[in-house]
Order: sequence, then C-alpha cells, then structure tokens
Amino acid sequence: MHFEVQLFLQSICLGVLLILAYDVLAALRSVIPHGTLAEACEDLLYWLAAALVVFSALYRTNQGIMRSFLFAGMILGAILCGRTFSPFFIKFLALIFRIPVIFAKFSTDRLLFLVKRCRIILCKFADSADRNKKTCFLRLKRSRRVERIKKRKRKKNIE
Repeated sequence: MHFEVQLFLQSICLGVLLILAYDVLAALRSVIPHGTLAEACEDLLYWLAAALVVFSALYRTNQGIMRSFLFAGMILGAILCGRTFSPFFIKFLALIFRIPVIFAKFSTDRLLFLVKRCRIILCKFADSADRNKKTCFLRLKRSRRVERIKKRKRKKNIE
C-alpha cells in the first residue's frame, strides 16, 4: 500500500509539471503573438512531449502497468495547480519573457534611428527640390505672361 501512495503522489507531481510546462507555452504566447497554425504546431509538439513523459514515467515507476489512480493523480495535480498556482505563474513568466522583448524593441529602435533620420532628411531635400521646380515653373509662367502683355502693348502702339 505504501508503494501505491508513493506512485499516486508522484503522479500528482507529474500532473503539476505538465500543467506548468503548458503555462510556459501560454506565457510565451501572451508575449509573442502567434498565428493559429503556429499555435497548433506548438500544441501538437507539447502533447507529443507530454505523452512521452507520461509513458516514460509509467514505464519507469510501474513497469508499464497502467493504473487508473495514476491518471487520476495526474488529473488531480493538474487541476489543483491550474486553479491555484498557475495564473500567478503565467503572469510571472510573461513578465520575465517581456524583458528580452522590450530590450529587442529598444535596441532595434536605436539601430533604426539613423535610417529613419536619413529618410527625414531625404524627404526634406525632395520637398525643397519640388519647391524649386515649382518656383522655376511659376517664374517661367510669369515671364511668359509678361512677354504676352508686352507684345499686346506693342501691337496696340503699332496700330
């Protein structure tokens, strides 16, 4: 009987570890946005790894004999951890995982500052070039008007 109680407690711990591993995945998802396909692939890999862990634990501790109290212990451990510790664990991990993301955003902003600054300078030069073209066009247009007016005056004087 002592061996079965020990196996039951180990299965509770295994359920807790499985739910905490999924919480790590959930924290990563909250920090880094994923598409549905990426989430599906992550879930598939998680469940394959969880199946291997459960199988190896059953094989190692109980010679591969599946007993219902082991599965009940895993479910109980997952439920207890999911209701009590898991929400705080996810928030803590999300906070920890945000630190590199914030650092990466800060560093890319600093590195791209020169590129953005060059764009601003190029836009200013382009605007000034456009203004110069406009002023040249307007000067040309004014000079044509002045010439027309002079020609009209000459014609009137001749007549």
